[in-house]
This record gives sequence, structure tokens and C-alpha cells, in this order.
Amino acid sequence: MAVVAVEIHRETSYAGGRDFGEFGPFERIDGRLHYAVDPHGKENACIVDIGLAPTESDGLVRFSGDFTLVTPIRRPPRCLLLEVPNRGNRLSFRIFNQANPQELLADPCSPGDGFLFRHGIALLSVGWQFDAAGMRLKVPEALESGRSIVGEVVCQIQPSKNTNSLFLGQLGPASYRPNENAQSVARLFERPNTNKDQCAWNCSDWEFGRWVEGEVQASDDHICSPKGFTAGTVYTLVYNTTGAPIVGLGLLALRDAASYFRSDKYPGSTSPPPVVIGFGASQTGRVLRHMLYEGLWKSEDGGPAFDGLMPHIAGGQRGDFNHRFAQPSSIGVPACGQTFPFAGRTTTDSLTGITEGLYRDRKNVPKVMITNTSWEYWRGDAALSHISTDGMCDVDPLPNERIYLFAGTHHINSVLPVTNRFALTGDQVRYPMNTVSYSPLLRASLMNLIEWVEGNSSPPPSRIPSIAEGTLVPRDVVIEKFAQSGRFEYLPDPNALTQLSVLNLGPRSKKGICQFPAIQGRSYPAVVSDVGDDLNELAGIRLPDLAVPLGVHTGWNPRHSAHGAPDQIAQFVGFSVFNKGLAGRYSKSGYLRAVQAVASQLVEERFVLDEDRESLVQAAEARHAAARTHVD
Repeated sequence: MAVVAVEIHRETSYAGGRDFGEFGPFERIDGRLHYAVDPHGKENACIVDIGLAPTESDGLVRFSGDFTLVTPIRRPPRCLLLEVPNRGNRLSFRIFNQANPQELLADPCSPGDGFLFRHGIALLSVGWQFDAAGMRLKVPEALESGRSIVGEVVCQIQPSKNTNSLFLGQLGPASYRPNENAQSVARLFERPNTNKDQCAWNCSDWEFGRWVEGEVQASDDHICSPKGFTAGTVYTLVYNTTGAPIVGLGLLALRDAASYFRSDKYPGSTSPPPVVIGFGASQTGRVLRHMLYEGLWKSEDGGPAFDGLMPHIAGGQRGDFNHRFAQPSSIGVPACGQTFPFAGRTTTDSLTGITEGLYRDRKNVPKVMITNTSWEYWRGDAALSHISTDGMCDVDPLPNERIYLFAGTHHINSVLPVTNRFALTGDQVRYPMNTVSYSPLLRASLMNLIEWVEGNSSPPPSRIPSIAEGTLVPRDVVIEKFAQSGRFEYLPDPNALTQLSVLNLGPRSKKGICQFPAIQGRSYPAVVSDVGDDLNELAGIRLPDLAVPLGVHTGWNPRHSAHGAPDQIAQFVGFSVFNKGLAGRYSKSGYLRAVQAVASQLVEERFVLDEDRESLVQAAEARHAAARTHVD
């Protein structure tokens, strides 16, 4: 057992002793897990630089990380949901229990509506990221001949305003500090979008530091320039750092925590859960895809660590989770995690000739429920999880997989009240942000996965756009339909949008040691769901918002010209634009009757739980009210 010790820092009654139905009250346990793994064990050999980790007298590598467990007190949980915290933040209290931001600000483990706990699901959050601001993992540094390793770090930054300073953090704190020689060897590049060639800056035009009132102040997590950086331009910085934490140990922490918490050492008041499911969203959905690739759903002894995995809004990528000088919080920076394979089934890459699948080890694979919004398709990679790399044919999901598109939704879920300002960054986007909530679909997907793992029933078939059905098309086809409607003045340039490409990361990249910036070769196809005459997506699971539309709901939204690059789409967001013509089709009562019919069909198909049927109707009423006041 790789978990060798458990520190309990706090053990309390959860939510003031609130009773969650048949599973009664829960308890909350916060603490720290201590791990020890054999660096020479074949089950750990996939971790980059593990052979360079310092060991103790027993020859084992040690590391430790945070955990939080919320579990029933009186009866064993039906299931353990191990969530992978996103950049140190717990996810499921918001995503599944729908706790609101005010509740979570007061208590990051606020119960919300108690959905998980009413269904008898124990929730375990495990720190895995060495550089996270919240829940984190402490890992050792790789050493060569007893010395710290010097190497290259890559950062990609697209500022939303003209500025003289750029922060080096990649959606989080800066992971690595420049070493004392960094300025002399660092390289800075710029380009208008990620499809263009890099243009190098003169090294005399910038430096490490922060520009404050016309002067340079010392800072090792900023660069600055008197000539300034332009809003919307994509900047790539490559610099040297000293000290290489063994980032991939985070994947072992998740594997080993799952193995420990399903054993008879379960620290809760009851016996251990019969099944364990892993859940991650966005960054951490990509973590789960990476674990599948490395075969880390299995414990050290070969038994199951996870019975099921649920990568949500991960698209077709993996990520910066297991190479030297990896930055787990980065997104869209070409590196190991943006390379083939993308689909679960073994295929041959038409651009490189490599034959591989996401599941390199096909023995006793877990059940996998893959859910994406339209935004991950528009990012350019989600479709690669179910098409060939030449874009000519569909790749059927494996028997252990289900793949769903939540049609007409976006990465960050519903945004109400209606606004075009992104609260996370303060930036504006061109159209009001998407108001469609996919929460009922996600809750049903989780329960379907649990029942699938338990052997009680199989989930509904995959529902995704396909080449065979003619519902999967290049992005320019959809953009042209929006242009032809004459209703949308601001549209992105399909040639400026992100997509994956063949990468040359240097001769040692297979060992996890990369050269940056990556040399980009031919691009993979970037395809999305086609739209109908009402401009809403035709494929995927269509909520009442799309089946009985009052407007147009997308997974993309152009960047605002005030923030640069208006020919590109904004990170994470789509838009909802209500239409007088569509809204005029229905009286309010007629509209709600049509919504109820769609909701009943979704419940019958098991894409929505019966307990969430009414929430669809209530959401439709909110949308109807929004449509009356926000029409084009």
C-alpha cells in the first residue's frame, strides 16, 4: 500500500449535522496523506524522472498531500467519488451540489442542495498539484549527481490590455522562477494567433521584472518592456530555471489515494465504499485522460484503483502533468499533452504514421464517461476523441466508453443574470454569455456511470456529432451560416482559431524532456456540430433551450475589440442571443408545455434525472424572462 501514513488534522460533523435522507448525517475529515513508492517498480516506471528522486534507507520515494473526505456516519457509502481539485480548488460542491458562490466563499465544502450526499456518495478531494494555491502535493526534486537540474520552461501569454508587464503564471501562480542566468539565454516570441509563425524579440527590448510608473522593479514572475506588449497578441517565453520537481508523482497520488480509500483502512466511521469513481473537470478532466494513457487506473498490485472515470470538459487533450518542468495549470501551450493519441480506440495517425490509442493497456479498463460542451469542440480538439486524424471517418467509442456532447453549452456553464463581462477576468466578450445550464445532464451522467459500474444498467448510447450523419463540419461552415443570417456583425476568423498540430518537441521528448517552443507541423482537423436553420446545434444532447429555442446558444464568443484579437474566440465562453422571431412562436404557457414535453423525453432517455425534471422547467421560465428583455 503506497499510502504509508495518514495525518488527521480535523474531524467534524458535516454541515452542522444535516440529515441527508436515507444516508443520514455525514462527517468531514481533513488531513494529509503520506506516500512511499518504489522508483524501480514497473507500475511506477511511467513517471518522468522518478529514477532521479531522492530515496530513504528503504529505497522508496516519499511525498505527501492534502485530502478532504465527506462521508456518511451511520451506513457505508454507495460509492466514493474521488474528485481531482482544479488548480487546488474543490469542484463537486459547486458542479454537482450546485452550491452558490456566496456559500462556497464562506465554506468551500458547502453542501448546496446535497445531491451527492442524498444519493449516498462519499466525496474525496485529493491534492495532486505541486504548484497549486489550494489543495496541493509536496513532491521531491529530481537530482542528477546530487545536483539540481537546469532546464527550460515555456510560458504562453495573451494579454487582454496593452501593458508594459506580463505575468508568467499559467492560469495560476508562476510555477518556476528564472535562475541567475535566465536573462542571458531566455527567448521571447510573438505572433498574432497560434496558427502563425513565431517572431523573435530582440533580447535588449525586454527583461525580467515589473514595470511600475515608468521604472523596472525586481520581480521573478514577470517580464517587462518599455515598448510594451499589445492586447490580443500571443507571446511565448522560454527561459531557464533550476530545480525540477517530479510533477508526475501527482498522478500516483491520485491512484494510490483511490486504492487506500477503498481498502479496509478507510478512515470513515463505516466500512469502505464498494466502488470508486474519479471525476475531473477541465484541467483535471485532462488529468484523468492522462491517467488513462499511463494505465494508472490500476493500483500497484494490479487490482482496480478506479472502477469508473468521468473526464468532464477535457476535450481531446491530456496536459502538462508528466514531463520535466511541466506546468499543470497551463492550457493551450504546445507540449507533450497536446500530442497523439486523442481517441480511446487504437488508430493510426495519418500525419505521423504512429499507431496508438489513449488506452495503451486494454486489460480490465474502467468504465469511462466523457462529457464535453460545445466550447471544447470550438477550441479545436474535442472531436478528435471520436474521429480519425485525417477527419475522414468516425472512430467508434469503445465498449467501456460513452461520449456525450452537451449541445449549445459552454465551458463555464450557465451565466445568469445576462452579461457580457466575464467575472473570472473582468474582460468583456462580444455577445452576452451563454445562459444554458448543463447541470441536469452532468448529474444524470454521474448516476448512469455509477449504475454502469455497479452492473445494474448500461448508460444511454453515446450522443455526439458524426461524419457519417453529416452533423460534424469544419468551423468555417458554421461561421458562414451565422454570416449569412445577417444578424451577427462580429464573427471570428476560422483561420485564427486554435487547433492541435503535429509537434516536434526535440529528440528526448519521449523521455519527457522537451525542447521549447515546440515546432508545429501540419494541423489536425478542427470540426464542430453543424447548426440548423435556427443556428442551434443539431447534434449531441439537446436541452429544451435548443429543442424549443427562444434564441441562439453557442459554445463560442468572439473576443471584444477592447481586449485585442477580435478575430479569435474568448477562453471558456459561448453566447446566448435571444430572437424576437423565435420567441414569438410561443405564448408563455405554450412554451412551457413544449419544454415539459422535451424534459419528459430526456428523463425517459435517462439523460436527465426525474428529480431534475422540474429544474429544466424553472430554467426555461428564467430563459423566457431573459428573452423578453434581451432580444436582438
